[in-house]
Amino acid sequence: MDIDLKIIEGVRNKNADAKKELISLTREYLVQTIYKRYIGLEEKEINDILQATYTYAFMNMDKLIDDANFKKWITVLLNKQLREYMRAKENSGVTTALRELPQYRQSDVDDCLNDMPENQKTVTIMHCLGKLKQKDIANRLKMSEEGVARLLKSGKQKVKDVLDKK
Repeated sequence: MDIDLKIIEGVRNKNADAKKELISLTREYLVQTIYKRYIGLEEKEINDILQATYTYAFMNMDKLIDDANFKKWITVLLNKQLREYMRAKENSGVTTALRELPQYRQSDVDDCLNDMPENQKTVTIMHCLGKLKQKDIANRLKMSEEGVARLLKSGKQKVKDVLDKK
């Protein structure tokens, strides 16, 4: 992806045509970057992440020190937006799923999750509350599917035991 430095300068000068041109030159690359990191995002989610990335980039062009490094710079911005989006998405999924439990059950499940080792808690939340498949969890956490399966099996059993007690 070669970007004419005149286009970047035009974006710095708030030129709308330069912004459109820059988006057309970089959009496909950024979409591919998203797909490499997160499988299963819907088109609306991808467009929201791209819009947030471009908005931040256009508002902060003064922070780009070397125009020749635009591709690296916008990739870093995209990755930050992705992390923030996924963190917010995972947290909202946990909150929504736990709202369905009675209050005393929520605290039991919270205590159970907090007592788990961090990796087991993460895998359990991603699968049970985030509705992710074991393969996707393994890819995102860079773990083997077998490792995820072991952590998930024991994590689910711990939560089940807590819920069966009362």
